[in-house]
Amino acid sequence: MAHATKERPHYLQRLWAELGRMGGEHDAFIKVIIVERIVKSLVLIALAIGLIFAGRSGLLTQWADYAQDQLNLNADNNVIEQILFRLLAYIGTFTHTTALAIGVIAYAILEGTEGVGLAMRRRWAEYLTVIATGILIPYEAYEVIHRATLFKVGALLLNVAVVGYLAYRKRLFVGV
Repeated sequence: MAHATKERPHYLQRLWAELGRMGGEHDAFIKVIIVERIVKSLVLIALAIGLIFAGRSGLLTQWADYAQDQLNLNADNNVIEQILFRLLAYIGTFTHTTALAIGVIAYAILEGTEGVGLAMRRRWAEYLTVIATGILIPYEAYEVIHRATLFKVGALLLNVAVVGYLAYRKRLFVGV
């Protein structure tokens, strides 16, 4: 008697199905993550608008420099951002402020996408949040070790908690 064996679908088929699933109900921590991502996105957009339209003089310069340092946006200390600025120099003649504003807007879009996707209970948003947040953890840890501020330590702890919680609680990367 021949048994019909059902083959397991190809990895890309399983991944696509997984990303298309709806996530479960929101618990309190997921709601905190959603609010944090959306608020951070709005603050970053306001910062970018200030950098682009308000100019860099007087008090704005001091505030922008402080924000750059606190938010790890200071391009003078980051090799990756230096490479990006050199790439932008080939593309066009952006000022340092404009290039920084473009980067801030891109990051704000990512954060907003994570927040809205999580609010809509999309499984892809859970993966996006874990991957995008997890990639930055080594850099944040380096910054905390070399120039610790309360904001940097808090951001690192929050991001480790977000990645750990989503990956474990939502069972991401299991069985795909």
